[in-house]
Amino acid sequence: MNAKSRFGAVAMLLPGIALATGACATEAGSTQESSVVPVDAEVARDRADRGRIKGREGAPVRVVEISDFQCPFCRQFHEETLTKIDSAYISSGKVSYLWIAYANPGHPQAFVSTEAAFCAGAVGKFWPMHDILFERQEEWSGTADPYALFMEYAAEIDIDPDSFGSCVRNSTLAPLVLRDYSSVTQAGISSTPYFILADSVAIRGAADFGTFSTAIDTLLVLKGGGTP
Repeated sequence: MNAKSRFGAVAMLLPGIALATGACATEAGSTQESSVVPVDAEVARDRADRGRIKGREGAPVRVVEISDFQCPFCRQFHEETLTKIDSAYISSGKVSYLWIAYANPGHPQAFVSTEAAFCAGAVGKFWPMHDILFERQEEWSGTADPYALFMEYAAEIDIDPDSFGSCVRNSTLAPLVLRDYSSVTQAGISSTPYFILADSVAIRGAADFGTFSTAIDTLLVLKGGGTP
């Protein structure tokens, strides 16, 4: 099923769509130890939402990334900037980080790849899958049906293949992808990557680390007089 068909099929099941940030408002530092995607869809959705938050609960600054796994500029940011932000700010507890999906309908595998990441997130493996999807973007995005490749990636990061495969094939977490998409488009955002820092600073495009560090350092000072 291509991206537009998937959007349409899921949209028919969801006449009312909640905002994406609503379920992610609370920080979560823990990950799920289970290697099996929960049978209960609501539990799976809750875990998937919490799984895409990286960093310390209560960190002074939150960075929200709005991204698309099939977007080459998002991949550029992942390769050139995100690891530096992680090392300098996320790992040290200064920044918490939330990934929100804008599964561009013009990218045929954007929707299903996000589903794969969210299914991995339901068992605490969102970020390992996030990294693989960007690192191997050219491999999976060039196929009509990347399902078999996603299964290989899941095996590499020790996710139970049967439950993961069922989660993706049955679109168990597709409502999360559509919910994010609705939230982003309602906010008037139509390009990726797009970043919101501390609910006040917007950065568009795959900016370099210097751009982010300048903004984050300024926000850290403003947040209660702290130091970068």
